[in-house]
Amino acid sequence: MLQILGRARNSFDDECRPAINDPVKGLLVNRVDVGPFPVTGIRPAVESLKAVLAEVKDAHPEAHRVLSTAGMFCARLIHGSQKISNHSWGTAIDISVGGILDGVQTKSAKSDGRTLAGLAAMAPFFNRAGWFWGVGFSTFEDGMHFEVADETIRKWHAEGKLGQAAASRSVTDPNLSVLDRGVEVRQLQEKLLEIGFDIVPDGIFGAITQATVIDFQAANGLVPDGVVGPQIKEKLGLT
Repeated sequence: MLQILGRARNSFDDECRPAINDPVKGLLVNRVDVGPFPVTGIRPAVESLKAVLAEVKDAHPEAHRVLSTAGMFCARLIHGSQKISNHSWGTAIDISVGGILDGVQTKSAKSDGRTLAGLAAMAPFFNRAGWFWGVGFSTFEDGMHFEVADETIRKWHAEGKLGQAAASRSVTDPNLSVLDRGVEVRQLQEKLLEIGFDIVPDGIFGAITQATVIDFQAANGLVPDGVVGPQIKEKLGLT
């Protein structure tokens, strides 16, 4: 995400702030109607979201009628951390069903092993469109949260959908590193778990995944830099 879209602004805190840097600033579209509600986000993500929600409406009209959102674009840190939220790129959205934000109503709801039926019904449509569902996060269940996967961002970049400012950026695809999220990260984690490392396959390349990758690299004669490139992928059978 950082490689392609950079930082929406130069500094972040816990408050929602406007984008001041391209490509994000130039890609943002404001209050676009995506069916059940309007959103502000980067253009390709909003277009994808609108298509997903149209499919949800056809398949689950009763759920679609009661959808609302707690927001899409919000340049801030993840609450309680120093990591940039994916909302900061306008590529993530929090969705409520019948006015309920899953995992927010009570503290225990963040790790109760359950989610709203409406969110579970929508998840396959998001997954097929290249979005990642927050219910799989290891730190807590963010069932209300859907975000564009990193592999989808790379695909949009290759297709020229992210504008001239993003097109000029160098991308080290297909490497994986800290802040990446999605199916490719989950597959990496599953391989590491399979060979004995203590890791949760949640699709998020965080500090634990980075440390595990470094351990694997050091044990296999690779440069222990925490970046998953062709050599480590070959050794793990991911190529």
